Amino acid sequence: MADDSTQRDIGRIEGRLDGIDDQLAAIHQLLKEQNVASSESRKALYERVGAIETDIKISAGIDAQVRERLDAFDVKLTDEVMPTINEVRRWKVAGVTVITMAGFAGASIAGVVVWAWDVIVQKWSGGP
Repeated sequence: MADDSTQRDIGRIEGRLDGIDDQLAAIHQLLKEQNVASSESRKALYERVGAIETDIKISAGIDAQVRERLDAFDVKLTDEVMPTINEVRRWKVAGVTVITMAGFAGASIAGVVVWAWDVIVQKWSGGP
């Protein structure tokens, strides 16, 4: 009887081991699938990071070109345009000065003409 009971216990243990083997195989399959999915996800992520790095390099190149052009423009503005602007400002000041002097001269001439006219009128009208 003890042999029958032992045999039965061994049979149950073998059945449980078969069940455990099936569960381990299922777990192994799940881990394998997760590993594949993780690898594909990492691959996609690395590709996106690579694309972003490429975009950053391109943007940096464009930024450098823009900075170079702005620096060249600044040099050209400082060396070529600003002297012209300063010269025009000087002409403007000189023009305002000339116009002011002409205004004073015109006012003086007008004053002399008015004075002379008064003198002429007084002489003709018999005044002092």
